[in-house]
Amino acid sequence: MGIAASTIWLGLAAPAIAAQVTEDAVPSLLPITATATTPDLRDAAPRAGQDLPQLTGEPEVSEDIAPSAPVTAPESAAAETSAAEQARLKLTVGIRARFDVRFDDARLSGDPYTSTHLSFDTLILTLNYDSPTLFGAAEYRFYGGNFIYSRANGFDGYPGEVSFPSFAYAGVKLTPQDKVTVGFQSVPFDERYWGSSWYNTLGFVYGLEEVYNVGISASHSDGPLDLTAGYFPTTGPAGFGISRDSARYSVNIVRADPYVPDATDNTERDMFVGRIRYRLATSEEGALMLAGSAWASRVRNYDTDRDGSRRAYAVSLRDTRRPLQLRLLAARQAINPRNLGRDDLIAVGDYDSSYNIAARSTMLLGEVSRNVDTGAFPFTVNLYGSYTHMLKDDAGFADTQRINLGAYWNDKASQRIKIWSEFLIGRNDPYVGAGQFVSGAAQGGDDRWKTSFLIMAGYFF
Repeated sequence: MGIAASTIWLGLAAPAIAAQVTEDAVPSLLPITATATTPDLRDAAPRAGQDLPQLTGEPEVSEDIAPSAPVTAPESAAAETSAAEQARLKLTVGIRARFDVRFDDARLSGDPYTSTHLSFDTLILTLNYDSPTLFGAAEYRFYGGNFIYSRANGFDGYPGEVSFPSFAYAGVKLTPQDKVTVGFQSVPFDERYWGSSWYNTLGFVYGLEEVYNVGISASHSDGPLDLTAGYFPTTGPAGFGISRDSARYSVNIVRADPYVPDATDNTERDMFVGRIRYRLATSEEGALMLAGSAWASRVRNYDTDRDGSRRAYAVSLRDTRRPLQLRLLAARQAINPRNLGRDDLIAVGDYDSSYNIAARSTMLLGEVSRNVDTGAFPFTVNLYGSYTHMLKDDAGFADTQRINLGAYWNDKASQRIKIWSEFLIGRNDPYVGAGQFVSGAAQGGDDRWKTSFLIMAGYFF
């Protein structure tokens, strides 16, 4: 990533349209994320430890990476040649650097202070294939060698020490309206990305947003109506790192690491997930889209050899018809982990670290965003702001909240330079402020508002 320099001067802007780390007395982390339906370049940062924030964001290919192109049956050698010429295989390499300001960090002694970090973030390899009838994509990521994956958090501290696949799938376009996808792919629970943030929303923290699992899905589009359903017998594979089960990109139910209090030992199986989207209105600028999703699965407990369950539902409204775009979303999740002890929380993990979330909660999200005319300035800019509130069922659990103000910059000339910047204000948010990581999304942290700022710069070629 030789873009670290370009990252600093953009200190006050932030990531945007398409998409979506603090040292601590205990490990810290941050996820990073993206938004898009073709390669998008957001991504998440690692977390290695017991008590630190994370960032998310993912660059890449999208589950919808395959455009709905008509399927044609060549009638001649010329037609076959033409179809073959339309097939394309593309390798994208992305390198990212990051600049972090953590206003509510803490020393090992517990004393608060503001920390700043300029460091390497990620190496991303993405392979995409598309033709009139077939499509596919795969991505692998390398982390390590920065302040998040430090020796203080149990790592050796070299780039590539933590690595894992993001996705790997293939599919066929049966008709212009129908396609089937098989492999390690995005789960169709609402949109792939719920907002514009590099960090994603709190939905990512709770394992509902931008989740990738192994299975088969089918989709059908008919005018304003779009239907997608899938069966996923298992979660995606873990990669390489020091955690027990959390070297993975998306947040999954996992076998917790020893530092997690009330550590649970679970995995998720036999996931049935479906989504319905309906276009209520359209214009030249965009559409008004209503969506509803459902998720039902089996949660296997290794401590008790019993099966619990997970049930989740979401409804969203998205309006992209005007310069000022709006998104509203509500989601409900109820998990019965069948633990040996308490059933009001369960361990999840990603980026080589694990933490607890509340087993039962309801999320409310609102976001506004706007593309800004930059004239002769060499970057396009998208500004956005969002508020997310996770209301937990258990009376003793403090709610988790997040305010996110950001911008996304993309160079007009080559579209190879992507820069995100975000200012986050969080309460009991694992991604914001020291002391929140392990339990912030479950019982809560110290129940105080905390802040952090991130600039992420990447070059993709």
